Order: sequence, then C-alpha cells, then structure tokens
Amino acid sequence: MDIEKKKIILQVLPSLDMGGAEEGTVEIALFMKKMGWKTIVASSSGSLVKKLVLNDIKHIELPLKTKNPLIIFYNIFLLIWVIKKKNIKIVHVRSRAPAWSAFIACKMLRGIKFITTVHGAYQNQNVLKRFYNSIMTKGYKTIAISKYIKKYLINNFKFTKKKKENIVVIPRGVALDKYNVNKVSTKRMIVLMKNWEIPDGIPIILFPSRIASFKGHITLLKAISVLKKDKKNQFMCLMVGSIKENSNIGERLISFIDKNQLNNVVKFAGKCSDMPAAYKLSDIVVSPAEKPEGFGRIIIEAQAMQRPIIASAHGGSVELIKHNYNGFLFNPSDEYDLANKIKYILCLTKKKKKKIISLAYHLVREQYNLNNMCESNFKLYNSLINK
Repeated sequence: MDIEKKKIILQVLPSLDMGGAEEGTVEIALFMKKMGWKTIVASSSGSLVKKLVLNDIKHIELPLKTKNPLIIFYNIFLLIWVIKKKNIKIVHVRSRAPAWSAFIACKMLRGIKFITTVHGAYQNQNVLKRFYNSIMTKGYKTIAISKYIKKYLINNFKFTKKKKENIVVIPRGVALDKYNVNKVSTKRMIVLMKNWEIPDGIPIILFPSRIASFKGHITLLKAISVLKKDKKNQFMCLMVGSIKENSNIGERLISFIDKNQLNNVVKFAGKCSDMPAAYKLSDIVVSPAEKPEGFGRIIIEAQAMQRPIIASAHGGSVELIKHNYNGFLFNPSDEYDLANKIKYILCLTKKKKKKIISLAYHLVREQYNLNNMCESNFKLYNSLINK
C-alpha cells in the first residue's frame, strides 16, 4: 500500500467555534500537513473552519453538535462513509457524543485506530452518566491534557494495569510566535483601548473566558467589589467574552454589577480577535475557575505574554503555577483571597514582578509551547500508523 495513503487522520469534534479543544484541533491539523500527512476535520462548522480552508485542509460538515440519540446513531453511518471514502486510518475524537458515533463506526470497519483526548473532568452523577462518559476511555490511546486529568480518569473509571499505560499526557501548547509581547505593536493596543474605551494609565485586570457558571466570573466580581471599597485601589476589570452566549448567567453578572455599583470599574468587552494585544494591555490576568479545569489555556497564554497570572488553586492550574514563584494561586471561590492577591500584585516592585514573569515565560517556552504539543501528537499518530 502507498505510504501516503496510510497517513490520513480524521479529527472529530462537535464544532469549530473558538475554544481550547477547537484551536488545538486546527493547530494539530496545520502541523500534520507540514509533516506531509493529510488531516480531515469533521464538525458541525464554526468560525475556525475558515482557517482550515485557507490552509487547504479538508473540513466535512456533519451534525455532530448534538446529544440526540437518533442523530448520534445517524452519524455512525455518515462517519463510516467518510472513513471508507477517504481511506482514514486514525480517528481522533475530542468530545463524548461524537465519540460514540466514531467508536462504533471504527468497530464496524475494523482496523481503524480510535483515539480520544479528554479536556475536562466529567460529572459522573449516576450510572447512566458514567456509562455515557466512559466512551472517552475506550480509545486505543487516551490523551489526557494534564496529570490532573489522567488522575481523574484512573480514579473514576475502571482501568486495568495495561489500560492505564494507554493514557498519554499531552499538555496544551501556546504559539510563542503569536503570543509574543515584542510582536504586539502600540497601534494594535491603541485600537483595543479606543474600541473598549479604556482610560490611559490605569491598571487593567484581564479575564478572557467564555461565559459559563463554573468559570468564576461572579467570584472575580465579588473580589472587585471588595477592592473597590478602598478608594486607593485604582483599576479597570476587563472581561473578554460575549455575555450573549449565555444570557442567563450574563443577566446575573450585570445585575451584580448594577447592585454593587461596579459599572465604572468593570467592562464586558465581548469577543476579541486580537488576544495578544489584549494580554499586553493588561497588568494582571485572572483565571478564577470555581470548578477544577483540565488545563488552563489562559494561564500559559498570559505567561507567554509575560503578564502576572492569578488562578484558582485546583485542577490543571497547580501544574502550571508555583505560588509566588512563577504566578499566584488563590483559594477557589474565595473572593477575599483573590482580592488580596490582586492587591499584592498591584503593589509588587518591578524587580519582583520581572523575576516572576521571567520564570513563568521560561516554563512555557520549555514545556508548554505549541511545537511540543504538536510533536507529541505526531509521534503518537506515527506509532499507531506503524502498528
């Protein structure tokens, strides 16, 4: 068989809207193309499809963003058709509903390597939910994006000794050429400042995140309310993310802001197409997740952009931050602890701040750069192709 025909990978996920798993999918597809492999991505579409198309990477639109059992069943046959027609050898899935369709499709065809990437810790509230979540452990290989996720999988699902060895930790990586403080021009920063009506010369506290209950927006707002009581504290809190995506939570946040008179210090900036410039504008970046996150993309992006980072002390965050060494950790959901950490950073000497961000940047450059992540995936794919 022609070796080039063997090097075809299908990546499957619900959508290609902006997000950690989605961006990782596109980054790996681009890297695999550079390595001479062919990657096809199947999703229900999204804003990142354009990037694939511009780089001549095939995208197939399928109804994968649903938990409807009938459509999950229907997707089995759609994926069988794709796998056979495109001569796919590896199917890489990043979410549970499409994973069920892909897993069964691979089983029916035989000889197709099915692998998964687990990005977060699922809630196993009951037997049915545990069974539904277990699909992410059925891969020929299971990629965990952090040691925390690997530990979660082992503690929550049945793994034989041999199956434990099939869990591979491949952390997320940041594109150091994109998230490079020296490449962000003053002009790009001025554009954002004008668009967001940010006053000059005031410290900026940045929280870039989609609006979701567990992300910790309310914890940060409570901390801002605590800080605002001291008139000496001058700052602006900038929340990047569209409140329209989750109107219920958005309304709660706006209600809290109005009730606590935070309108003059908190701004919702909506979606941002130039995150490196947004990071460079900031003086502090905050990741206040109330529930443990699998990794912490915000953290490594802030560290790459040489900005001090404060994160909740749980989940993947504690693998990326050593408190008061290369960043800062606070007790999850504790607004008073978060407020104290913010105040502490605002008062840091230039020498101390420079040392902390230098150590953080060194860690990202050595361990959490995009090339490392892509290389690790490439080596895994290569090992599976040759088996």
